[in-house]
Amino acid sequence: MVAADGTVYCLTLRSGASGDVYAVRADGVTRWHEADLDGVGSLDYVAGRLYLGGRTFRALDAASGTALFETKLPEGQAYSAVEHRGTIYVATNTDALYGLDADTGAIRWHASTGGDHDISIYQGRPLVSSPSRVRCYRSDRSALRALLGEPPAIHTSWQPSHQSVAVLWPAVVDGTLYRGAVGTGGRSTVPLIAYDLDAGQRRWHRELASYVYTPAVDPDAGRVYTFARPAGARTSHGTVYALDSTSGATVWSQPLDFRAGCPVIAKETVSLSGPDEDGGRVVALDSSTGAVRWEAGVGDRQVSHALLSVGQRLYVGGAGELTALA
Repeated sequence: MVAADGTVYCLTLRSGASGDVYAVRADGVTRWHEADLDGVGSLDYVAGRLYLGGRTFRALDAASGTALFETKLPEGQAYSAVEHRGTIYVATNTDALYGLDADTGAIRWHASTGGDHDISIYQGRPLVSSPSRVRCYRSDRSALRALLGEPPAIHTSWQPSHQSVAVLWPAVVDGTLYRGAVGTGGRSTVPLIAYDLDAGQRRWHRELASYVYTPAVDPDAGRVYTFARPAGARTSHGTVYALDSTSGATVWSQPLDFRAGCPVIAKETVSLSGPDEDGGRVVALDSSTGAVRWEAGVGDRQVSHALLSVGQRLYVGGAGELTALA
């Protein structure tokens, strides 16, 4: 889900590698709906457009849902995109990175990061570090790389402290990149790591659990929030941590008895969603103390881990349903 101008845009996936896109107003009324789009897998909003990743990269007009262009990529599946100075940077699930013309969708260039793991571009974060430079961060078990230029080349690389760690999508705030991880090879703990992007150096790291989710960062409060849990597909508990963004020290921690997901900061709370024994569940914690402010049952056990905060509402995705909580 993404939101802009009072509208929530949702991508729903069907069996058979197709999907639908919905534009839903704040009152729950559907503005438009595009159905049976083949091979879609991601959704980004950039300056009045929706970019849909997949085997074919698509651009839609966000106001009407009208198709602007479609581009078949020579290799890989597009997962994320961002636009800068008339070029759309498109990342794929291979080591491919494409630069597309923002008006026509034509491929201008193709680059490789020299690896065989995913590339990730992060919209809504300081990907564009200056008017003349674009940073694209690639993470895998071997290194975290920053790519600069057009087409981009590897500018710098940071080696993780452990080879038995698979890196998750990071959060980038005020020149610092915070990344979670998943332990492999029987590791019982993996770190949440903060990198200084300009210096190319690790600022701090905290070993928390064997699965540390992508964090949410509040730069005004100087805190990083994440959910960490033990390994195991059936694990149904974990702990929410609030860490000092400068040092990584624990400000507070709050155990949860259900399998939550990535946190969302909204209205002085930290909210998380996920399935529990009775169905879907959303919990809101006080961002200063970690105390539970409220909990709500939402949908069934297929409720999404992803939340979206827009204004005074939280939006929760589920099995074909979108729920708004005030």
